[in-house]
Amino acid sequence: MYEQLYSRIQQCSTIAVTSHFRPDGDAIGSTLALGLALQALGKKVYMWNEDGVPARYAFLGGAELIQPLPDAVPADVEMLICVDTGDWKRLGDRTQQLLADFPLIVNIDHHGTNTRYGHLHVIEPETAACAYVLFNMLKAWGVKLTKPMADALYVGISTDTGSFQYGSTTPEVMHAAGELLAAGVDVADVNRRVYQEVPYTSLLMQREVLNHMVVEAVGQLAHYSMPAGRKAELGVTLEDTKDLVDVVRVLQGVKVAVIFEDLEDGRIRMSLRSKDPSISVATIAAQFGGGGHAMASGIRMRGELAACREQVLNAIRKELAV
Repeated sequence: MYEQLYSRIQQCSTIAVTSHFRPDGDAIGSTLALGLALQALGKKVYMWNEDGVPARYAFLGGAELIQPLPDAVPADVEMLICVDTGDWKRLGDRTQQLLADFPLIVNIDHHGTNTRYGHLHVIEPETAACAYVLFNMLKAWGVKLTKPMADALYVGISTDTGSFQYGSTTPEVMHAAGELLAAGVDVADVNRRVYQEVPYTSLLMQREVLNHMVVEAVGQLAHYSMPAGRKAELGVTLEDTKDLVDVVRVLQGVKVAVIFEDLEDGRIRMSLRSKDPSISVATIAAQFGGGGHAMASGIRMRGELAACREQVLNAIRKELAV
């Protein structure tokens, strides 16, 4: 499939690359690495994200090239490549509307729940990261990795493996990380920027979670709920609410952790994490129209916070047999 996609790319002069809303390190790293690689292949490239680049990843070389979605698709775009996005809906409302009828959509991903939207697919389920898929792809294409490409791929792989702590961290993934370091990644500097520097508002949000989290099911289930208006009361931004599930996930004895967030638009956002390989949060999420990985998934539901929360918690309790 790498060769087939490369052949189609060679037929195009202008390509757009995008990823899911509320982008994480893999979404941004994959968008940037592929966009820069396509430029190195002589292509004109647009890089888009509906929510832009989070501040923690703005240090990446070329991050400023990832722009908000335009009001109209430029007439010269011949191919749209979606990276790290398992479901077309995850691109965001505006993106779905603007690009729904685009004639050539490529879907590059690593989520086992990928819906296989688009016209060409490179999907490697449950591999470490989309950035890892791209690492292998760019090697197969003979692309020489520059430092900005290597930094972007490293951030994608590192963040999606929990800084190489998750079970998806295979020997091959570690070899890939080593090659990226050899290509110029300053691992101490990147890790400091990604993991060791957070704004004060993010710490406020973490304190909020610790003060109000609920632990139940004999210590196996931990969750926190953010009602509508709470972000404004605390003075925090949407970016400060990312990765909050990790605050409760680390509690000893917890098998499943969940964050519930009222988005104030009639939808409830949920982040689910499992620490027990026998409990797939992807299976749980799928019951409510969500998806992701067995150990890390997400849901967006319409309804009241309390009602949505109880439905999902009941499904988790059933899996925990409590």
